[in-house]
Amino acid sequence: MIHIDRIQKPNILARKEKEWTEKFIASGKKRPDNSKYGHPQIKESLSSMSYHKCFYCERKLMGVPGEIDHYIEVSDPKGRVLAFKWDNLYLACVNCNNKLPNSTIPVTEALDPCKNTNDEIEEHLIFEAEIITARNNSETGLKTIRKFRLDTKLSDYLRLKQLDRFKDILLKIRENQIRNNRNEMTENEKVCLIRFAQADHQFSLMFRILLKKYGLL
Repeated sequence: MIHIDRIQKPNILARKEKEWTEKFIASGKKRPDNSKYGHPQIKESLSSMSYHKCFYCERKLMGVPGEIDHYIEVSDPKGRVLAFKWDNLYLACVNCNNKLPNSTIPVTEALDPCKNTNDEIEEHLIFEAEIITARNNSETGLKTIRKFRLDTKLSDYLRLKQLDRFKDILLKIRENQIRNNRNEMTENEKVCLIRFAQADHQFSLMFRILLKKYGLL
């Protein structure tokens, strides 16, 4: 999870939000029409915001189904009027969209990628290799991991694959250092590693924390 800046509301939602909300509330249905809140314009705007990653786990969604998530659930007493509210629509992978309900862990007790800064997120989350855990036993960190299911075996596996790529590059850098009889990395070598912590990279939070640990950020 990293901080995400919300962009301007897509045109379809600016035009239709009030109408769709009123019709949904009047219908008495439990769920809103997903062809409306899942409109291609809305989905593309959300995907662009997050560099085509899940808002929560940072898994890349290119070629993988992404789902529109109501941050405050429609089943929540406050959620019905927020069914088409731009600020309440997030993009998630299938795993994270299967989050624990607010009745179990309220969103107010977990981190919010659209509200919390990167520094605030890092205060509560840390990694032991590919394993995500709460920093200093943070209650907010623990609840965030549980709520959005950030500690599944699949998430661990995907993070490990990226760590293996990082280690391969690090090994090549070390081989070049030995070959050229030097101890310091070149600027180009540092850039190759820092790229993993860019916002558009998968699991960039994990790499931000790792690179900070070794003084590269």
